[in-house]
Amino acid sequence: MMRITVDAASVAELRRVIVSTCGDLMIYMRVKPVDHASKMKFWLCLSKSSIDAVIGNIMRALPQAEFGRITPLLPA
Repeated sequence: MMRITVDAASVAELRRVIVSTCGDLMIYMRVKPVDHASKMKFWLCLSKSSIDAVIGNIMRALPQAEFGRITPLLPA
């Protein structure tokens, strides 16, 4: 699980980068507005093997993105 925060105006670009980078490797994506909807927080659940590629592509496309904690999901 990876957390990312971006400006509200960057939501479409972040989604495009995520889908184009990991597509089928993404398990789910949750989006929630923060700071009176001036920013959006994303929670991405994706395979461990795609994390580096996703981070690299997001940093290139949206250098202002804020990355939070990456945590492993516990088995069900």
